[in-house]
Amino acid sequence: MFNDYYAKDTSKKIRAVVKMRGEAGEHLASNPPYGYIKDPHDKKKWIVDEEAAKVVRRIFDLCIAGKGPMQIAKILTAEKVLTVTAYHAKQKGWTMPDNLYGWNKKSIAGILERREYTGCTVNFKTYTKSLKFKKRLENPKENQRIFEGTQPAIIEYGQWERVQVLRENKRRPTKTGKTSIFSGLVHCADCGAKLYYCTCNSYKDDSQDHFVCSNYKSNTGSCQIHYIREITLYKRVLECVQRTLTYVRLFQDDFTQEMLMQDEASRKAELAQKRKALSGAQKRMEDLDKIIQHLYEDNVLGKLSDLRFQKLSAQYETEQAEIRQLSETLEREIAEEAEQVSDVGRFLQLAERYSDIQELDAATVNELIEKIVIHSPEKIDGRKHMTIEIYFTYVGKIRIPLQKPKLPASTEKPA
Repeated sequence: MFNDYYAKDTSKKIRAVVKMRGEAGEHLASNPPYGYIKDPHDKKKWIVDEEAAKVVRRIFDLCIAGKGPMQIAKILTAEKVLTVTAYHAKQKGWTMPDNLYGWNKKSIAGILERREYTGCTVNFKTYTKSLKFKKRLENPKENQRIFEGTQPAIIEYGQWERVQVLRENKRRPTKTGKTSIFSGLVHCADCGAKLYYCTCNSYKDDSQDHFVCSNYKSNTGSCQIHYIREITLYKRVLECVQRTLTYVRLFQDDFTQEMLMQDEASRKAELAQKRKALSGAQKRMEDLDKIIQHLYEDNVLGKLSDLRFQKLSAQYETEQAEIRQLSETLEREIAEEAEQVSDVGRFLQLAERYSDIQELDAATVNELIEKIVIHSPEKIDGRKHMTIEIYFTYVGKIRIPLQKPKLPASTEKPA
């Protein structure tokens, strides 16, 4: 009993010290992640290990280019890049493992998910229930603590964020082995579902490869047909990107002002909608409390049987729990969105980088475009017309004014 008490007391003290260090923003990990090393002059600080950082940057670039963890692992293995274990063994003079270049998808996925590469410290990512339960459990994100700017960044936050979005939208090759640079980005305007990429073996060229709504299912699904050939989509997207980037480059000040105003208006509308939904949920919670109170009174007075009371009260309590969870989610989203602003500066950097774009590839599309929305075709003057909306990363949909603003003095041509 005394031994058990001593172990519990020691564990409690160690947990208190670790919590105090974590709350102060110190690194709790014993070893820095791959790509960093401890500062020789200050062991509490991390500095960039350039040799490993190059591999980390390459992994993120390959993911932006449309490669999944398994494909990236095969590329690094073929290029004979030392694995994380082999690299650390080489740096510290340990015994080298048997497989020096055998990267696996789990290691790649772990690197892609680490937020520390953006220059921050993430503490309390895992926890244990007690000293007798050794397994580490994942801590919810709301219980984690993030401290920005604690070490030099290897990956820009915008690139890290884009990689997380891309990994949520997994891109699987078709049965023919083909993939599209637009896979995972094309959405239906009516039902919001993704459009599947479809190919055909009977055609030697790619002219018949197309996207179709996943809820269409040959006119037996829940949505109307939303169909567009990939070659047509490529042309229209390239034209839109070129036109948009030209406008952004020539009229940078007007674009920045328009985006900030547009973002403010859209955020206000979305916040108003969520506040209305939150108000409705809170009103329903009050109504359910009154209903449960009346059920209890009827049960006490004998107007309602015990069995019926238990069944009804269980249903209402379940509904209350669901509404309470919805209310918490809405409150959190309202708090987050109230602080959000469009990062126009990041998009301006992308626009400058791709100013002379002539063709599209997976890396370009993934960096510039957040999603593409396809509307159902409409007949105008006997011809079918289809609306395509392109939402760019960081700024969303960009509206180019019909009447162009006055050109800057340096670019204005004489009459």
